[in-house]
Amino acid sequence: MKKFLSKVSVFFAIVFLLGTVGACAVSKPQTNNLPKLSVPNVTIDDNGVASWEKVGYAIYYAYVIDSGAEKITDECKLQLAENESIKVKAVSGSENYVDSDFSQPKTYAVEHEHADNDGDGTCDVCGVSVKAELSFLAVNDLHGKFMDTANQPGLDEFTTYLKNLYSDTSREEVLLSSGDMWQGTVESSGNKGRLMTEWMNEVGFSSMTLGNHEYDWGAQVLTPNSELAKFPFLAINVTYNGQAVNYCSASTVVEKGGIKIGIIGAIGDCLSSISGDFTEGLQFAAGNALTKLVKNEATRLRNEEDCDFIVYSIHEGYGDSFSPSSVISVSQYDIPYYDVSLSDGYVDLVFEGHTHQHYILKDEYGVYHLQGGGENKYISSADVSFNIKTAEYTVTPRLLKRNVYASSSLEGDTLIEEIFTRYFPDENPYTTILGTNNSRKDGEDICEQVARLYYEAGNSAWGDNYDVVLGGGYLKTRSPYSVAAGNVTYADLFSVLPFDNEIVLGRIKGSDLLSKFLQTSNGNYHVYGRITPYEVSNNDYYYIVVDSYTSTYKPNRITEVARLNNGKYARDLLADFISAGGWGSQRTSPTCSVGYDGLIRCTL
Repeated sequence: MKKFLSKVSVFFAIVFLLGTVGACAVSKPQTNNLPKLSVPNVTIDDNGVASWEKVGYAIYYAYVIDSGAEKITDECKLQLAENESIKVKAVSGSENYVDSDFSQPKTYAVEHEHADNDGDGTCDVCGVSVKAELSFLAVNDLHGKFMDTANQPGLDEFTTYLKNLYSDTSREEVLLSSGDMWQGTVESSGNKGRLMTEWMNEVGFSSMTLGNHEYDWGAQVLTPNSELAKFPFLAINVTYNGQAVNYCSASTVVEKGGIKIGIIGAIGDCLSSISGDFTEGLQFAAGNALTKLVKNEATRLRNEEDCDFIVYSIHEGYGDSFSPSSVISVSQYDIPYYDVSLSDGYVDLVFEGHTHQHYILKDEYGVYHLQGGGENKYISSADVSFNIKTAEYTVTPRLLKRNVYASSSLEGDTLIEEIFTRYFPDENPYTTILGTNNSRKDGEDICEQVARLYYEAGNSAWGDNYDVVLGGGYLKTRSPYSVAAGNVTYADLFSVLPFDNEIVLGRIKGSDLLSKFLQTSNGNYHVYGRITPYEVSNNDYYYIVVDSYTSTYKPNRITEVARLNNGKYARDLLADFISAGGWGSQRTSPTCSVGYDGLIRCTL
């Protein structure tokens, strides 16, 4: 009994105390299932005093400091220590209200200049991290590989992969391109790269370096695409008749995680790989001239733009284009590497392209150079940990294989189908069948057939007025480099023959006909004709049918006589051939062989 009375006395003592609390308290015990009191509006002054206005019908206030235990106070203010956080709720003393929710935590943060004198990556004063964690992702030589096919992954899973990366707030991503993004597939080339540019807008590219194949339809295509893009086109070394062009810039600056990043772009010494139809007046500075441009721009970005980190994106690279024997293994990144981008250590990281090789190499300045192959096989990636106070950084380079970013475990983003449908609302070139192919045709088969079709088309158009002796020229297939047996679609042919080179009637001297076409050792020259080397006179002139890339290549010394100008390119001639039953039986395709004199001869 004595124990019970003691408890009752304590209870009434507490009630008495709570009834006599300070000016901001109101008496009355809490009741449930009623409207809540207002949440206290907490502010913190420069001296660390947290305060709030009194809440009507509150009997006292509960508060939590950092993640400690809940405590109570009858005051409307509390003193905080540096970096302490507080949240407060009002406790009801009315039968008509219940307790409020806790306020959002507020922290007494004393402003100070972060310092990292010991270089451990954390502030010497407050202990917070002073490092920015960045992830660079670079795409090169994608060549319009937008939709899924039997040979290539499209961009639906890659889009999902990117969005998943962006959701990780512990890192900041920088996405860029090192060129050749548009040309190569019916869905992209058919609209001169606009479809790809729309996708690049959607997934947040910071920049795109121009590649040689961005010029496959002439510079006039670049201006409207640059206006559509929400990111800059970069090429520091491009001029037209000696003047800067309006569709690209030397560099751009982006800020991520408090770090200012300068990105310089350049196109390599690849003017000769662009059709002569589009190169008149166009210049790409190379060699020492490019080196000087890059050095000056890197210096300007650091001194005038206050950039902390410089990335160089160049459409040029190590190794030979499309030569499997020259592929550099990722494990060889410590081998001595000549700096093909000619940056001379003025930049911090280099992404490359054009040669379709995959590698991670380190130059004599300790700068990493990465290239992610081509045709959507790899993505170049580099994680950079940058100390904001000391400006020291580490680079961790890696190549992502497509089984990572195009994994079947990733659900494809619907954005890809949405964009595709905008450009192909009625007919799908991937499902519309032209005809059938009796057996797989490799690059040689395809090019030899195209040479024959050139000859036939030219002879049909001009044969009444000119003695056409040969068709063909520089013919080269692209990925997947073959046409599979079975049904054939226009998209299949577009991928292997993506170039919009027009059919040309040319006049050539006999000596050049021999050296450039009939007796050449260049495996990319394919011809079909009715003349042998023994019938050619060095000083006579002959008429041949080639495409505009071959005719405008100056070393061939071809004088153009006429063009078909009917919108038919190599793939279109082949499409007509297949639609008419070609390759549908073994007797349709010509049988071709190389004679001892080097001439390719074809017969039905």
